[in-house]
Amino acid sequence: MPTLLGSNILLGVTGGIAAYKSADLVRRLKDAGAEVRVVMTEGATRFVTPLTFQAVSGNPVRLDLLDPAAEAGMGHIELARWADTILVAPASANFMARLAQGMADDLLTTLCLATEAQLVLAPAMNRIMWRNPATQANADLLRGRGVRLLGPGEGEQACGEVGAGRMLEPTELVAALMSGEELAGVEVLITAGPTREPIDPVRYITNRSSGKWASRWPPPRKGPVRALP
Repeated sequence: MPTLLGSNILLGVTGGIAAYKSADLVRRLKDAGAEVRVVMTEGATRFVTPLTFQAVSGNPVRLDLLDPAAEAGMGHIELARWADTILVAPASANFMARLAQGMADDLLTTLCLATEAQLVLAPAMNRIMWRNPATQANADLLRGRGVRLLGPGEGEQACGEVGAGRMLEPTELVAALMSGEELAGVEVLITAGPTREPIDPVRYITNRSSGKWASRWPPPRKGPVRALP
């Protein structure tokens, strides 16, 4: 069974109501074997206190870009080198916009620019904000730079509206990190049947497969078996 055993995961928490889920996310990441440290933006502290994350992670929570308690006062470099994965959950529309523009005006955006670790975002915002062309352009830009986006999911939102924009549940995020792939919302068609290998624009090689599975495998032999020349 896949685990995150031995992984160093830096969890970034930005300002949004979905931040209340992030405390449970820390616990589930630790259950999967990861070491977790938390960085919060100023807005995130309006929703959940740093003490909550310190209690569930077992590590001090980082808030400030210039931290005199950090190694040589360079907290962003220290954290950026420590992390195997940086997961920002929730990732607000504001954070995505600042990251897309390469801004480094707080600890979280700065360490995202200073790291070589895999960067993963779990967007969370109102459905109209998510559909806004500016947000979609930022999401495309980030994907093009190798940033992995998990979600958002669909459903009822804190504002009372329904649609895409919910942060994926902690269990979904942990499963996605362990699998390395995000398949939520992807439609997959699995089929079997004859194959055709073209020889030229007119001719091809094929077989008589129907695509149906035989009820018995291997099928019973009919007649003597002859060796091919």
